[in-house]
Amino acid sequence: MIPANFYATVRDRNKAADTLTATVITGKNRGEKLCMMDGKIRAVRSSGAGMYHGLHKHDMNEAAKESISGSDFFNEKHAEEIWKAHLADKHRITIEEQEIFLHSIGNRARLVICGGGHVSTALVRMAKLLDFEIWVLEDRPFFAEHAKQEGADHILCGDYVESLAKIPKDVDNYYVCMTRGHRFDLECLKEIYKKTFAYAGMMGSRKRSVLVRKDLEEAGYTKEQVQKLHSPIGLAIGAQTPAEIALSVISEIVQCKNERAKAAETDEAILEELTGPQRLSKFAVNDENEMEYRMLCTIIEKRGSAPRSIGTQMLVTSDNRIIGTIGGGCAEAEVITRCRGYFAEMRKGIHGICEIVKIQMSTDNVEEEGMVCGGRIEVLLEET
Repeated sequence: MIPANFYATVRDRNKAADTLTATVITGKNRGEKLCMMDGKIRAVRSSGAGMYHGLHKHDMNEAAKESISGSDFFNEKHAEEIWKAHLADKHRITIEEQEIFLHSIGNRARLVICGGGHVSTALVRMAKLLDFEIWVLEDRPFFAEHAKQEGADHILCGDYVESLAKIPKDVDNYYVCMTRGHRFDLECLKEIYKKTFAYAGMMGSRKRSVLVRKDLEEAGYTKEQVQKLHSPIGLAIGAQTPAEIALSVISEIVQCKNERAKAAETDEAILEELTGPQRLSKFAVNDENEMEYRMLCTIIEKRGSAPRSIGTQMLVTSDNRIIGTIGGGCAEAEVITRCRGYFAEMRKGIHGICEIVKIQMSTDNVEEEGMVCGGRIEVLLEET
C-alpha cells in the first residue's frame, strides 16, 4: 500500500506555486512515483509490492538518500528533465526507455469575497458547490455571521485592509469586491493589487468602474495592471436578482480558472481520501481485519470527443465507493469493472498493481449505450 505521506505531500501543495507528479507507466519501474514542487523533488514512491515509501527530500537523512538512489528510478537528472517537460506543457515523456506520465496539479482555488451582502451570500452558496476555498471579509458582525451560516470556510470580521493582509499569498487566489461602498472597494483593490492573483473583480456600474480604474492609475498602478480588473463584474447574462448576479460572477471566475488550467485539476475529495486513514472493509469474508482496497484511475490520454480531460481522476474502492468521475457511461463502467477484477487479485496477495486500460468508444458502442460522445481514452489504474 502507498503510505499517506506521499499524497499528504501532494495535498500540501498550497505552499508551492507549481506542483506535479510523475508516474512511470511502462517499463521495469512501472508504478514508481515522484512529486515535485517548484522544480525540486519533494517525495518519492518506489514501485513494486512492499517497496512503497514517501519521503520528503528535505527531511531525508543520508541513509535514506542512499536507499532512494539505490532502489528508485528517479534521480536529480531525471527530475530536471521532467521539470523541463512540465514547463513545456508535455504530459508524457520517455526516459531510459520508460514512459512517464506528468500530472500538473493546481492549487485549490481560493475565492476571497470582500463584503457580506446578499450577492455575496449567494456567491458563497454557488462557490461551495464548485469546491472553492471560500473566505469572506466583512466589517459588520451581522453580515459576517450570515456568510458563516451560508457555508464560507473562513470569516474575517474587521477592517478590510487588515483582513486582506491575512489572506495566504497564492497565484490561485480569486478576489471579488462587493462591499457596501465605493471607498471600501477601492481600499480593497489597492491592497489586492499588491498581491499575486488569478482574478480580481469589482461589482458596480460602468461609470463607477471607470472612476475606480482612474483612482488606481493615480495610485501608481499601470494601465496594463488596471485593465486586469473585471468590472463591471460577471458575464453578461442580463442578471437582475442577487442569485443571478452571483451566477454571472462565478461563471466568469470559472471561465478564467479553466482558461488558466493546463489539465484537469485534482479532485480535493480524492486527495482527502488518500491522505486519510484506510478503512476496514465492510465486505470482508475470511478476514475481519481486511482493509478496504483502492484504485486510483487517471486519464492519461484522450482522442476524439471523450468527455473528460487528461489528468481527470476517479477513486474506486473495494467497498463500492466511487469518488470523482472520469466521464460516466460505458467507459467509466468498464474501468470500474477492471478495478473490481484487481481487487480480487489483491485479496489473493497480489499487490503493486499499475496498469493502463485502453477504451475505444466507437460509434456503434456509443449508439448502443445511448451516448453522443465517442473517441478513445487511456486510463492508468494504480493501487493505493
